[in-house]
Amino acid sequence: MELMNRDCSMLPRDFASTSESVFKQDPRLISAINKLYGRNEKDDSNSEIVLPERKLNFEEVQKMLNKSSKDTEKAPSTYLQERSNIRKELIKNIEKILEKLNSSAENGDTPILLLRNQRLWSNCVYDLNRVTLKAFADAKKTTLSYSNREDKTRFNAVVFVLTKVHELLLKNLSVTRRELFYQNVTRLRNQANLDIAVRDVCCLLQTPPWNLGIMATAKGLIAGHIQLQLRDGSYVDCFGAGGTLIPQDVNGIKEFRSTAKYILVVEKDAIFQKLLDEGALVRLGPVIILTGKGYPDVCTRQLLCRLVNELRLKALALVDADPHGYEIFLTYKYGSLAQSHLSQSLACSSLQLLGARHGDVMTLAEKEARLKLTALDKKKIVSLLKRPYLDTAVGFNIKKDLEEMLASGVKAEIEALSPTAAALCDFYLPSKIMQGKYLG
Repeated sequence: MELMNRDCSMLPRDFASTSESVFKQDPRLISAINKLYGRNEKDDSNSEIVLPERKLNFEEVQKMLNKSSKDTEKAPSTYLQERSNIRKELIKNIEKILEKLNSSAENGDTPILLLRNQRLWSNCVYDLNRVTLKAFADAKKTTLSYSNREDKTRFNAVVFVLTKVHELLLKNLSVTRRELFYQNVTRLRNQANLDIAVRDVCCLLQTPPWNLGIMATAKGLIAGHIQLQLRDGSYVDCFGAGGTLIPQDVNGIKEFRSTAKYILVVEKDAIFQKLLDEGALVRLGPVIILTGKGYPDVCTRQLLCRLVNELRLKALALVDADPHGYEIFLTYKYGSLAQSHLSQSLACSSLQLLGARHGDVMTLAEKEARLKLTALDKKKIVSLLKRPYLDTAVGFNIKKDLEEMLASGVKAEIEALSPTAAALCDFYLPSKIMQGKYLG
């Protein structure tokens, strides 16, 4: 272990082509990683544009034609001008909403807010390989009335967030959700109410929270052959022990510098740390490893999407072979119901499942290490099987895995497939990469 840590510390910090490490990778693994990396080495002019099965409006066509990984290379003046225009437009929209509410109250009418219902899968469409909230005109609505006792807390929370966002935009400031919560604990009561209010405001204004100056508290970690240039021009080197906390302001990352050939998304922090301790950055490298520490937060999902799009790297997922592991993989890949209005920035549609698959459990895990599905597990699988994106060519095989898990009645964690972390790093993961049979 000490030798592996020494090898990691001796690697170059500038990511330039240098002398070889003492550790020698299996030539077959090197070939598989190169093949994985080479899948994205294509001329963009010949790549196909995926179109949804519906008519596109003019703005959508323009966005697709202008879409390019070079968007982040805009001149600073252009970027600042765009940000300024977005701020001005949002300020106007917020003032219109608040003015309408005040006018209703002054005229003796009950103030109401009309929102798209984000609790219904029927309000989403599988569009451009991700879950997307239907347009306002087509979606089922939720009406929040100030006079309704059940709606009052949520209504007040939305108005509070709107007024605070208006203040943030005017002053060009930003806050975390936690800071915003402590500005009015009495009205909000708990953090969950604020999170719902932020989601409602984003849906109402049709913009992501980072455009409103509201930053999510990051919990995910990143490690590997990569440096991040932050908004202030400083660089963060992610090749360190224990990983690096993902920045809260992912949108403010100006540049990625990396020699990695693929990305490994790990479900659990425990596995993430074990892989780093076993020298996975060398043994499985050059690689970028991410973890959202369970169900991923917005920052982790946003960063994964940016890395895949801007570095043009393939991303693979490593999760538990249980209903929650598959749901976490699906959240990264297709997006979540609660954040369906942000799927363009949060759903990584090209993500594929490396492991652990149900088939791996049945062939590799000892019977003692296999766990029985609980009643809640079975309910979770049935719920997942109903998701509309699994009724597609890509989703068919994922659905098949879930059906087999339900029929067998067993599940297993990643640890059940390898007796030690060293075996996971040196045998299970390399063999899966060399096989190249990814799900999704």
